[in-house]
Amino acid sequence: MIHALFGTGIYGYLDLVLIGWTLGLVWLGALALARKGRFADKVRAGLQDERFLFGDWGGGARAAAGGWLFLASMALLQFDTFFMNSNMRQTSAGWYAFLAARLETVYFLLLVVKVVFFTRYSALQLGAGYCFFFVFRWVFLNSGQFWPVVGMLYFLAAKDIPLRRALKVGLAVSAASFFAVALGAVAGWIPTLSVMGDTRSRDSFGYGWFNLTGAVLLALCVMYLCWRQTKNLKWFDFALLAAAMVFCDRGPDSRASTVCIALLIVLAAVLRLFPRLAEPLWARALVCAAPAAAFGASLASAWLYSEDSALLRALDSLFTGRIMLGHEALAGSSIAIAGQRLTDADFLVDNFYLSLWIWGGPVESLLLWGAITVLLWRLMKKGAATECACLLAMLAHATMEAHFIWPCVDVCLWLLPCVLYLLPAERVSGFAAPGKAA
Repeated sequence: MIHALFGTGIYGYLDLVLIGWTLGLVWLGALALARKGRFADKVRAGLQDERFLFGDWGGGARAAAGGWLFLASMALLQFDTFFMNSNMRQTSAGWYAFLAARLETVYFLLLVVKVVFFTRYSALQLGAGYCFFFVFRWVFLNSGQFWPVVGMLYFLAAKDIPLRRALKVGLAVSAASFFAVALGAVAGWIPTLSVMGDTRSRDSFGYGWFNLTGAVLLALCVMYLCWRQTKNLKWFDFALLAAAMVFCDRGPDSRASTVCIALLIVLAAVLRLFPRLAEPLWARALVCAAPAAAFGASLASAWLYSEDSALLRALDSLFTGRIMLGHEALAGSSIAIAGQRLTDADFLVDNFYLSLWIWGGPVESLLLWGAITVLLWRLMKKGAATECACLLAMLAHATMEAHFIWPCVDVCLWLLPCVLYLLPAERVSGFAAPGKAA
């Protein structure tokens, strides 16, 4: 088991962060105690003053380099997931084997270097981030689930980066990767997955599964909307989003992504026509209740599912069997407080709320959804309604797929540092250009 954990690669990167941050906390504490003055003043300064770990060498250039490290790591992740993770791997190209073996190592090491050496922390911020990191690492040891810890590494590394610049690069790399795969599949250069049904046909356009194609399309729509911002939307923006929705429906026929792109369009239109609708307290409360509502509905419907209930059977049909599968998984497994590795049964659970609850356990699950709830509240209070709309669409998608925690699909996860590091209200960031929040 230990050998398998080390074999995943990511275990070693998590340990590097753990060692770096542990030494960093000791370094910040020692630095605070070495200052002159009263003990209480030294403690207060240590908790509040942001400093680079292990010395202030580099100054402003070091802070700027941190942003570029995140951007490079993120761009490589987008390319790896949206291009290399396609059926390109079946072409047996020599360069593919060479590159695939090295990409993951590069973008994880860039993240490790960024979070340990190129980010400023106060002792309070580092302590808060350390607690969140420690829980996710602890759960990974028990569950071996890859994407939750990848998501965690990216939203911890996103502190103090130029978010809009990273978003634009991520959108460009993702769009180029998708079009290269889709056009390669159409031209016959990349194998594709296709099903000819009686009423509907499905084509993955070069990806390994239809719903992965849908998730890529949803990710592009989310990134595009975060870049454009709802108050700047024109008719052609809605036409482009609608075209993506129609393609998602008629091409891969990914129902989950099609519905969520439609939801994204509706929310964007409402915010464009009624920009002040997000300001009242009741609107903030309603939006912030979404994670708990989706989680509660997912858990309750799966737990209470019965063939004798016509309502639950109808809901299960609407969600293409996902409620029944969730019920089987809940009934056939116990709940471990800090996650588990299920070896006796292989449950298929597409609903991310349920899969995180079963494999990640209550601690990780409640910690993540609590952080998302606080993030929604802070974004609504700041006036970042565009980002909230995108998060709502991704929360809806999580009831049917597990891509919510993929930082290359759900770029809104990059906004979590304001919560995880307990940053003040003025440090809450969105993707809008400075002074132009939607």
